[in-house]
Amino acid sequence: MAERRHGRFKETVISWSPLKKSLFILAVGIIVYGTVIVLDSSVISQLSGTENMHSDIEAYRARTSTILGGGLLYTDVHTETPPLINYLLVPAQLLGGSDHIWVYSAYFSVFGILSGLLMYLTLRRFDDLIAFAMGLLFILSPFGFLEGGLANDETIVAFTVIVPALLMVLERSRFASLAIGLGIWTKMWAILLAPVHFLQLRSWKERLLVIGIIAGVSIAVATPFLLLAGDEFTWFLQYYFIGNSERKNEGLSAHMFLELGGLEIPNLVSLAVVLIGLLFAYLYAYKKGLGKWESMTLAVVVFFALYPKMHGGYYLIPVAFLLAWGAENWKIAARCFLLYIPVTLAVALAPPMVPGDALIHFEGSWIFGLVSALAASAMLLEATYTVMKNRSFITRAIEEESSRGSPGGPMGSSISGAAGLDGENA
Repeated sequence: MAERRHGRFKETVISWSPLKKSLFILAVGIIVYGTVIVLDSSVISQLSGTENMHSDIEAYRARTSTILGGGLLYTDVHTETPPLINYLLVPAQLLGGSDHIWVYSAYFSVFGILSGLLMYLTLRRFDDLIAFAMGLLFILSPFGFLEGGLANDETIVAFTVIVPALLMVLERSRFASLAIGLGIWTKMWAILLAPVHFLQLRSWKERLLVIGIIAGVSIAVATPFLLLAGDEFTWFLQYYFIGNSERKNEGLSAHMFLELGGLEIPNLVSLAVVLIGLLFAYLYAYKKGLGKWESMTLAVVVFFALYPKMHGGYYLIPVAFLLAWGAENWKIAARCFLLYIPVTLAVALAPPMVPGDALIHFEGSWIFGLVSALAASAMLLEATYTVMKNRSFITRAIEEESSRGSPGGPMGSSISGAAGLDGENA
């Protein structure tokens, strides 16, 4: 009976126009994110305390107020992020975010919903039905709607990685390079895509152009702050990658819990582990001839599995890439959603950004936090190991198109029947 209902629903969705599918994703996004915002405003904040649920909100307000007042980031206000994300937050402040947290929540929600819509509208040329499922699953990911709905900027962070990734698979090289450059100076992580973009291009002329665009954007954005803010500006680079003496590690990484237990891993060792892991990912993808989506997925997963300053919301980025397989196979989708359990437990056991104890705190609680953090990384790596045995629907379509020697264009459902992971189609 359940299979029959699933089949009828699938047939119904197939019959929908792209506009109707887009409106459905939009409606689900508004309902899901909106529900979290309402619950946060009416229940969650009162029960847990605003300072616990919205530890970053005052930083958002301080930085945007400084910008609106004609001040300079880094020198006039403490700033731990690249500059562009702070300017992206200005509309939320202008729309009432200075007085109402829900305004920031709604603003961040827009980026989460927009990311899901872009996934569908961009990737539907490879397979309309799978792309729809992928966009919808992204909207339903708790890493997205709980972060955005609770006024955390990780939906913007994910957006800055998803956009250049989509442009790369569409072979919009120059726009992808521009998006990577802007993404780097918004929240850094788009830089993970740059080596894949570079290696996947066919000629050195194209590669040099990529380098030139990214470098040009970087110079244009960074130069004014280097001249006016100097050391205060470059501090955030040290903070992001190697920490500092006071706040070396935080969030929910295994490094942080080991530090709580008295085993401090040197900054340079942590950095070396991350760099070696990334180098392996890039070289493995290149040597094996993996497709663009597979290569980006591998790099993103390896980085965040090893990153010593990992935060719960950052998991939205690798999950977004894994959903290219999760949209076809429920086991992979389930892994992406179940990942939220150990991540949430690690968050609850980790010290908050504001002074005070963790939500769950007792003698030896760091051990349970360490196990949770390691479990999250292990689940992420295991899911990636599984999906790498199969090509994503994106790569299959690109290869099929290439074998036909036909120019790019909408493919619709031309490969809707292609076998997914383990032969299980959604």
